[in-house]
Amino acid sequence: MPSRLWRHDELGHIHFLTISCYQRLPFFDRPEIRTLVVESMADARCRLGFRWIGYVVMPEHVHWLCYPQVPGGQEVIPISAILQSLKTSIGMRVKQALRKVWATHRTLGHADLDRWATATTNAKPIWMTRGVDFNITTYDRLIQKLDYCHNNPVKRGLVGRPEAWLWCSINHYEKRGEAMLAMDWDGTWPLL
Repeated sequence: MPSRLWRHDELGHIHFLTISCYQRLPFFDRPEIRTLVVESMADARCRLGFRWIGYVVMPEHVHWLCYPQVPGGQEVIPISAILQSLKTSIGMRVKQALRKVWATHRTLGHADLDRWATATTNAKPIWMTRGVDFNITTYDRLIQKLDYCHNNPVKRGLVGRPEAWLWCSINHYEKRGEAMLAMDWDGTWPLL
């Protein structure tokens, strides 16, 4: 397997990213943990200036659609910088929250998570080292990936309809209730 993942930071391209939790453990199984992930996403956008197009936070992975350019800007924000910011911030927040759960209940509610929590090693990763990243250059492909994100919780049997999963961008686009995180896309193509 190649040791280096090549990312293509191209002006005008949207990135579809899939990042899994370490050993596919359900670190994001708790609603309050998924909310921390979304809050970290908002913070990363403020720090780096990129734009969110879509997302879904699942119990053991996330899908992100982002546009790594500042509005009106002509420079690409490296996707590696965005990922590092997200993974670091989310990892720290999730570990802190899980420590509190462990201190209160002496379990994280899942046998594999309990083994992770009680491992003797100091390194307790939250994320897999690698993920999936590919560029989106057409409107049709973007809509396909947005639909994929929005339907992922239904396909997995977590909810009966996409808008019932709060940790997803669908409520922004469907204008149903309060979206947890506003997206930075108004539906026009190409993005500017």
